[in-house]
Amino acid sequence: MAKNSKILSVEKKALGRVKESEKQSWWSIAFIWIGILICIPSLMIGGSLAEGLSIGQVVLTTVIAYSLIGALMTLTGIIGGDLGLPSAMCAAKAFGDSGSSYIISVISFISSIGWFGVQTATCAAAFSTMMEIFNIDFPQWAGCILWGAIMLATSVTGYTFMKVLNYVAVPFLVITCIYGAVRGINIMGMSDLMAYTPSESMTMTSGVSICIGGMAASVVISSDYSRYSKSRADTLKASFFGVLPAGVIMVSIGGIMGVTTGESDITQMFVNIGFPVISMLILVLATWTTNTGNAYVAGMACMKIGNFREELRPRVTLIAGAIGIVMALTGLANSLTAFLNILSAIMPPVAGVMIADYYIFGKAKPENWYRVKGVNWIGILSWGVGAVAGLFFSFFSSGFDSILAATIAYIILNALLGKTSLAGQGRLPLPGEEEEGNS
Repeated sequence: MAKNSKILSVEKKALGRVKESEKQSWWSIAFIWIGILICIPSLMIGGSLAEGLSIGQVVLTTVIAYSLIGALMTLTGIIGGDLGLPSAMCAAKAFGDSGSSYIISVISFISSIGWFGVQTATCAAAFSTMMEIFNIDFPQWAGCILWGAIMLATSVTGYTFMKVLNYVAVPFLVITCIYGAVRGINIMGMSDLMAYTPSESMTMTSGVSICIGGMAASVVISSDYSRYSKSRADTLKASFFGVLPAGVIMVSIGGIMGVTTGESDITQMFVNIGFPVISMLILVLATWTTNTGNAYVAGMACMKIGNFREELRPRVTLIAGAIGIVMALTGLANSLTAFLNILSAIMPPVAGVMIADYYIFGKAKPENWYRVKGVNWIGILSWGVGAVAGLFFSFFSSGFDSILAATIAYIILNALLGKTSLAGQGRLPLPGEEEEGNS
């Protein structure tokens, strides 16, 4: 009974340190990343890559891309694991506490809750379409409320229920997607599949860039989950085993099904091979496992913006998610897609600043990290340099390039300005430590 109550317990941990007794197994963290990666966009990326690359090139491209993502997520994830803090708090030194709250967290909140609204609307539309198969008229607005509420409930409950959801959903999604790929291969034939030559040409570099772009923002929020890691080795295992296999499998399956069905839309792929019901289940579950993370991250960002008390995390997440559902109902989320894409593009350089600050200036030692009062303008300027580089001067991948540019900018600006940028700003205690100091 006690074990069941623990599974169903609502997470209250938000901005304070995760205690050693609250740490989780690395595979539970990996399963959350797998659930985030097993999504419709991953399959659609595969379908898009297959329009310009052979199947062998698609597989190699994804191995390269997700290996880079796994490495970057390990670097930022270790920060959260060492400190036991979420991403919004980990940024409180590199950007200053106010800079982290009013610039970085605001961008993260708007981006995350916006994408929650977009995916809720997409799920509702697909669900309504699929219900027509059974001659059931299910309006899209009702789907937004139904699935938005279900996905939000998982986020409000927190890490433990998200872990359980992925334990259940991930195996089903993997098995059904693999089955769909096998079915498509049987229709086309393995020899024809391997001999497939795309009608248009795409460089593998472009393919890697597309894959990295889809996960670059996850490098920033890695600490939201890795704060529960027991060690740096666990963070490494969770990042690579959670990202690399899932990314390669899902994108490759999307590529195979795209070639065998002639579609890049996963819903239509399954319809074309005669499995519309499976298509509906995959879309709903894949959106659920991914979108619950959007609301969870938005709640964390909102907690940092308002510096709310720990026990308010469920309520804050609930309110944030309700905003996302309203955006889905009104169509505002879809109309802001271009704006959300820009926000997603300027998120990755946050990771570059955090990496430079923690590993180069903090020498990767937790004791050298502290919560800086006010704004660290060197961090803000470095992030701006990375954002501009990613948006306008990308050479390899906008996400990767922006992280690298922000890292270099932070090193150079610190070398020029020294420690004067933080002089006199003072240190702030972490949430929970104020009470300890007063007791």
